[in-house]
Amino acid sequence: MMTLLEPASLARLTFLLLALLTLTAVPMRPLTGAVAYLVLWVVLLRFPGPYADDVAITHAALFFFLGRFLPLRAALCLGAAVPLATVVLATPPTVVLYLFLLACTLPPGALLRRRESTLRQEISAGEERLEAVRAEVAREMHDLVAYSMSQTVLRARSAAADPSYPEDVRQELHAISATAADALHELRLVLRVLRRTQAGSTLEDPSATSQTVVVGLDAALQAVADDLSASGFSVTLRSTDEGECPRLQAVTLSRVAREMGSNIMRHGTTDQSVTITLAKETNQVCLVMTNGTSPNPAHDLPTSGTGLLGMRERLAAVDGSLSTREEDGSWTASAVVPLEPPPALSPEIPP
Repeated sequence: MMTLLEPASLARLTFLLLALLTLTAVPMRPLTGAVAYLVLWVVLLRFPGPYADDVAITHAALFFFLGRFLPLRAALCLGAAVPLATVVLATPPTVVLYLFLLACTLPPGALLRRRESTLRQEISAGEERLEAVRAEVAREMHDLVAYSMSQTVLRARSAAADPSYPEDVRQELHAISATAADALHELRLVLRVLRRTQAGSTLEDPSATSQTVVVGLDAALQAVADDLSASGFSVTLRSTDEGECPRLQAVTLSRVAREMGSNIMRHGTTDQSVTITLAKETNQVCLVMTNGTSPNPAHDLPTSGTGLLGMRERLAAVDGSLSTREEDGSWTASAVVPLEPPPALSPEIPP
């Protein structure tokens, strides 16, 4: 367009480049960038040689940016400065073009700004509703589930200490009490996370909520193996200790191991042995559990159907992965977690 009338001169190219540079500053600093552009426009009108039409396209972009990044009143005032300066310092016929550009490009930018503001308000309202749901869930879990679990722990402990029961029964009651106490402790940690989120604070360390639950990965796997053995399964536990496992990865794998053990109790059969293998390598940790499957599982326990999804979500938070395979009546679940911490961690780990 600059070469339609005559070859582009250095002054015309300079003003065009300066207009583009100041235009790119408008999205980052709307008011400062727009004022700088208008000052450049006034200088261009007073400078001999360049044509006002050279920056017509950048004017259109400016009007759009004004509507997009500034309130409507401020956008209209700054946008009207372009044709006003043209009337004062240049030929009046050019004003029609700039008024047309202003009418065509500023309203879409203003509509986009309004739409974004509406979306932000909807997101804020949704977050408020979510926080209300979190608070309600925390209250209900505390008032109902935590109370029932506390009663279970107390009654199991009391029965385990009663000498009138046989020794094997007292041992089972003691195991029930320990399991219920551990579940109650983790439930309280989950409630703490819910209430912290509801209060607007975040956890610096995603594993902080579990630091008092898991002493070590090997100990957690041994606890899962003991629970499976107490439920009638024949369990073989193998572990290779070839490197330290960071706390966050250990917490994640211990939770995944517990869910794997729960799935075995729900869907597994005691006709085949359960194999738990933990392989610690230089750069990753691999947990594999294998068990037999049957149309008639060993224990008829309720299931939510979200166990695999929950394990995948936990592992994804530390850049890990879960793979499953069923073959010849055998079910294998493998969880792999890298030992190097991920570059950016999610602020929360699903409870």
